[in-house]
Amino acid sequence: MKNLIAKTKEGTEFFHSKTDAFFATSNAQKIADTLNGNCYKLGEGEKWHVYDYDYSQDAYVTFKIYISKGVFKAKAV
Repeated sequence: MKNLIAKTKEGTEFFHSKTDAFFATSNAQKIADTLNGNCYKLGEGEKWHVYDYDYSQDAYVTFKIYISKGVFKAKAV
């Protein structure tokens, strides 16, 4: 099952960024936790959050993120 990992503002997790969003097929929560721990592309009050897949996300998500040998990688969908 696909999950979406996207940047959001804390307290408004029901909204998410369409430009900073990735699909993940496994370890989605682990990836999001690591991105948050390293403050990857985060501004004040932002965090990475995991969302369930919705078919409408195919229109704006263009990358799949995964971990390979301990390194984050992204490839085009």
